[in-house]
Amino acid sequence: MNRISISQAWSYTTSFFNGQGVNHAIVLIGVGILVPLILQLLLGGGATMFDPASMAEGGGAAAIAAMGAGGFLLSLVNYLLQTGSYFASWRIGLTGGGEPVGTAIGYGLIAALPVFLLTVVIVLVLGIIGFLVFGSAIMSMASGQRPSDSALAGLGLALFLLVPLFLLFLAWVAARFCCTGPAMADQRSYNVLSALGTSWRMTAASQWKILAYFILLGIAMFVVFMILGMIVGVSAFAGGLQSTGSMFSLIVGAIIISIPLAYLQVGVPAGIYRALGGTSTSEVFA
Repeated sequence: MNRISISQAWSYTTSFFNGQGVNHAIVLIGVGILVPLILQLLLGGGATMFDPASMAEGGGAAAIAAMGAGGFLLSLVNYLLQTGSYFASWRIGLTGGGEPVGTAIGYGLIAALPVFLLTVVIVLVLGIIGFLVFGSAIMSMASGQRPSDSALAGLGLALFLLVPLFLLFLAWVAARFCCTGPAMADQRSYNVLSALGTSWRMTAASQWKILAYFILLGIAMFVVFMILGMIVGVSAFAGGLQSTGSMFSLIVGAIIISIPLAYLQVGVPAGIYRALGGTSTSEVFA
């Protein structure tokens, strides 16, 4: 069971894409970002969302209804494309380019399905837990009954204390299971439960270092993306939201923000997986 340092993990992260930059770009930018964006614009009413005038001229209700009808299916397809691109990128990097891009993409799209099903189960469980904890207060307010001042104060205090702890707990869980995707891709497996167990064992000795690593990355990403978001927002509002130029600026801004995020979501777990001894150096960086 290996122990890692943050600098070592980051070094492996930045080196993961060496030698296969074009193939990684095809799957991460092409399949994971551009294709979902095009589908959203063409099928999801994305163009209408950027045109408030058309929404106000009577076509808005029909557009919203159409987006609602196909929204779930489109979201599912986009999720599979994005998550599948991550698995394809891991597969390309962990084999040193030994697997063709086409077959890597095919593997990634299939591997994303069990991950999606597991995500649905987790969300349902968290929703049930949240309802059990806060359901009575929420139902009382929804029915028009005003809770007592002491009940409101207690609910506010509970939220104030529990939300930060819950976010920290989620970061710790992410640290323990961060090697799940790379472990699946390394073995070309579709068994997400087995990969979860592998990740849990691999990260046991370095879980607190990985958690600190994630917190530092989260702070850095928040600052960088906040700056990028401000730049994109200013450029979009400068020309007016209804202009074609502003719509183009928003699309370009979304792409600019999505690209480094995708590379981090692939590179960071792959770097940790490599640093923990998940595979040999020649296999990763051939």
